[in-house]
Amino acid sequence: MSVMTRMGLTVPALLLATSAFAADLPSKKTPTTMAPIAMARAYSWNGVYGGFSGGFGGGNFTQDGKDTFGNSSGGLLGLTGGYNYQLPSNYVLGVEGDFSIANIKASNLGSSEVRYLNTVRGRLGYAMDRTLPYITAGYAGGTTHDDYLGSTSDTYHNGWTVGAGVEMALTDTWTAKIEGLYVRLDSQGYPNGGSSGADLGLARIGLNYRF
Repeated sequence: MSVMTRMGLTVPALLLATSAFAADLPSKKTPTTMAPIAMARAYSWNGVYGGFSGGFGGGNFTQDGKDTFGNSSGGLLGLTGGYNYQLPSNYVLGVEGDFSIANIKASNLGSSEVRYLNTVRGRLGYAMDRTLPYITAGYAGGTTHDDYLGSTSDTYHNGWTVGAGVEMALTDTWTAKIEGLYVRLDSQGYPNGGSSGADLGLARIGLNYRF
């Protein structure tokens, strides 16, 4: 076999061997980098808010008013404002106040109507991202318009309230809530003798804007 023939056979063999060896070497290409996955931002309940609330109330007048005026019922509509502070443990501390115009009324031998109602309450909730269940308690006051034996008067009653509710974030700035409150208004005198207070149950919904 001639030298040229041998070289013709050897060169292709060397090329094949080199290609196979190169295929076994580690690749020097830059590995593909995975794009980071965006994590949803946890909702924060911190800050000042204000809004509207409305609902229905009813219950009993107490002491002399229980027999004089009977049971009461009616609606209410008002303004709400407050502040929340969210702890690292997800507990939320807050203070909230509201003022409502009401027509929670009863009529029997005379009539008595809760026309204005206000509360200043503390709130304690637990944030579950965009949902906030809470309990609340504090001061309550209300003005009644009483009509008894031909005499009328407007009387302010001090009292207290306790309740619970749940608030939900609709957007980053708007929230909606539903709550129930028990309100106790202390007894005050009404015209021509006697005294009356009130035990009321309130069911309210609200819409708040977070500043």
